Amino acid sequence: MYEKKTVSIPVSIIGSQALPGNSKPQWLQKSLALILFTYSHGLWAGCDASFDDLLKLPLEQLLQTGVGVASKVSTDPGKQPASVTVVTHEQLQLSSARTLNEALMTYVPGFFTVEDQDDTIASFRGLAADNNSKVMMLLNGHNLNAEWFAGPPDAILNSNNFDWIERIEVIRGPGSVTLGQGALLGVINIVTRNAEQLVTGCRQSKANLLAGAGLNNAWQGGMEYAFNDETHDAYLHVSESDYNGQGLRREGWAESHAFLGNSGGVIADAGHRLKRSDNLSIFGHFRYRQLNFDVLHTDQLRDLYNFYFDRDQVEQSTTFFGLSHRWDIQPGVELDTKADATVDDYTLHSVMENAVSGGTRENRYGLQAVLRLKDLWQGNTLALGSEFHSYDLGENNANGDNFIVNILSPENRAMMDSLRQSNTFVYPSNIDVYSLFVEDNYEINHSLTLFGGLRYDHHKNWGENLSPRVGFFYYPWQSGQVRVSFSQGFRGAVGLNYSGGFRHDGLLREGNFDKVGSAEIPGYDNLQAIQPEKLEALELAFNQRLGSHWQWENVLFHNHIQNIIGVASIRGDDLGVIVPSIGSDVPGSVNNYWFFKNNDGSIDQLGFETSLHYVAEPFNITLSHAYVDVLSVSQQNIGSMYITKNGQLRATPQNVSRLNIAWHPLQKITFGINYLYYGTWYATDGTQADGGHLLGAAALYTPVERLELSLSVKNILGENNLYPMNNNVNGDVSPGTPALEATTFWLKAKLNLL
Repeated sequence: MYEKKTVSIPVSIIGSQALPGNSKPQWLQKSLALILFTYSHGLWAGCDASFDDLLKLPLEQLLQTGVGVASKVSTDPGKQPASVTVVTHEQLQLSSARTLNEALMTYVPGFFTVEDQDDTIASFRGLAADNNSKVMMLLNGHNLNAEWFAGPPDAILNSNNFDWIERIEVIRGPGSVTLGQGALLGVINIVTRNAEQLVTGCRQSKANLLAGAGLNNAWQGGMEYAFNDETHDAYLHVSESDYNGQGLRREGWAESHAFLGNSGGVIADAGHRLKRSDNLSIFGHFRYRQLNFDVLHTDQLRDLYNFYFDRDQVEQSTTFFGLSHRWDIQPGVELDTKADATVDDYTLHSVMENAVSGGTRENRYGLQAVLRLKDLWQGNTLALGSEFHSYDLGENNANGDNFIVNILSPENRAMMDSLRQSNTFVYPSNIDVYSLFVEDNYEINHSLTLFGGLRYDHHKNWGENLSPRVGFFYYPWQSGQVRVSFSQGFRGAVGLNYSGGFRHDGLLREGNFDKVGSAEIPGYDNLQAIQPEKLEALELAFNQRLGSHWQWENVLFHNHIQNIIGVASIRGDDLGVIVPSIGSDVPGSVNNYWFFKNNDGSIDQLGFETSLHYVAEPFNITLSHAYVDVLSVSQQNIGSMYITKNGQLRATPQNVSRLNIAWHPLQKITFGINYLYYGTWYATDGTQADGGHLLGAAALYTPVERLELSLSVKNILGENNLYPMNNNVNGDVSPGTPALEATTFWLKAKLNLL
């Protein structure tokens, strides 16, 4: 259920040408006709809505925004049991970020976007996995994560359209106690726009047309419509955007790594364009009394500009349906229920060969119920919950495909029908996860509140897991707060490890681990079943109110990571043998196998995040710094997924500083300036690389009542250092990738049709 309109806090809270194969739908003309029809029938009242200006609100009011991602018992931002940052709709519009991933990096301490050879990674507190499966994404509290491999939908995380988002709540650190597996490194909860944000004053309806354009053939077109009354409301957003991207500079990884697809050369020769994407986003939210219904469809095709095979574009089409309901059984007793279903289609394309090179589908379903008991006894709030998630892996996508091929050579093209049958991408499989959890807050007195939680998860492959959390809030004086907490996050191996797949690309599934010894491969014996990776986080947070305009927030954390799930390989050429079939799996085309595994030993990290906020008309300013380093690491994890060959954090800078300024000098205009400095970082082989200075600016301008204009300028300083990159564990060494766009800009307009 959506609560009545609250104002999102703009600070952290502790506690193209079109791409090949796509055609433009005719939705824009239909949307315009619908809006004009509605307008002609006089559904709007003839009065003006008040202008909601965040920058005019006092700090006290901003600090009361509810937060719904970290706790099932409290939405009070001052009583969150984890480190949470909220990024508002206004901040997103002022971010001058190309993608949602970049926008989060602009504002969230401890969050950093890292490049990978075939992905763009959401890194938390110095930990960047080789895919995003160890990060959880939610939509209005519904879990969006895929289970087979990929984690959060790429079509959202790396989308260039976030106009439909009201705010994003980000847990910095584990969130598994309330959210389960996948919430290991961090959590991203997207809270969508709804009619209460758009329909104000005495209006009942509102409709906007959206348009945008920028350098390198960037354009956007769309519409949004909202209706609101006491018993029901509706919000609909439809938009499409294209960006042709910038040419990939012949430097670093793009110059040094061979392109192994049919065209040959190096990666810079493959025709990739930086950040090129084609995105369609449709979102609707509908409410009747206490019942909420969400529907989302996203379809995005983008270049994997660091990749070196003929599957260097990924298209993801995600269709999501979610229901939620809150039942106030009696005073102090609430029952929240959720149900959802998602269809995820993946299609792989080749840039140079202009052909499909793979695809698969996953269907998933979820149910959740949370019973909340307030004041069970004085000062105590208890939540009891259960969840069920079901995943159908390895289905055929909309094209009828469930296959993968690396090289689209003339020979492979000639036998494509056969490859579609033999090169299975993901074998069909079903995975069910059952969960129970309990959470409790107990306010002993006005100075001390205890909290705790425990979650039980059961997975048919990796078995059972318990995730605890315990801690307290202490208020030493009126304007200060201390939080001490211990929590655990976890992630089992991805579904692909159990189902099998990547047929003829060399994936070895866990069901064949016990047959490795009998294959008589030199140096290899039977492999061990994979246990869930676990991260134990101890946090000491201190927040201090400094007068009526200042807020100071700090968190010191220690992370202990064990059972680290990584990727290893068996390379027959290095061993001087031809590797045989192992059980039902066959070697890859380069005489190899690759497989998931646990690393022995552990990693310990130490770090802190500090933020100073100033809010007073006409300014909203945040200055923050995040630091993280390796405290200790077992020898088995030197050179692993998170750690370089000399024991440093891999591809993530130790120091990141941010300055975020919003300035509202006049009623009709707001300026945003965002500066981010990241220090030196370490490549896979331990080579130290230079950091960079990223400066962006944006302006929002309302020249007349019904027209809003925005201008965004990215990378004003023209920073062109090679960007941090995290490779798979396959022997490749990266000096970084030329992933920073050159200075560029784009314009957007919103026309209110009232």
